[in-house]
Amino acid sequence: MLSEISEVLKKLGIKPSDVKIYDLLRGRELGVREIAGELNLSPRFVRERLKELTKRGILKRKLVEKGWIGYKYTAEEPIEVLRKFKAQLHEELLRLEKTLNI
Repeated sequence: MLSEISEVLKKLGIKPSDVKIYDLLRGRELGVREIAGELNLSPRFVRERLKELTKRGILKRKLVEKGWIGYKYTAEEPIEVLRKFKAQLHEELLRLEKTLNI
């Protein structure tokens, strides 16, 4: 099932690194440095991608205060990601129809 989800994400224009981040966070809760270390990516790059993926509803972010303040990330359930993509696609199609006066 995970490979099917990854393939759908790629087809929807999600970058390969985003798919790797999503796969890594399925069922796990990690911070920026942990993700960067496991995927051999720069923390700055990971931070940028996490921001985008969180904005798109693919990941969830939780504030953590353990002697330091930071965020931990986890992947949304695949069914939730699918619902969000369907809703976004529907909105875009309605916008296009309105533009074309259909």
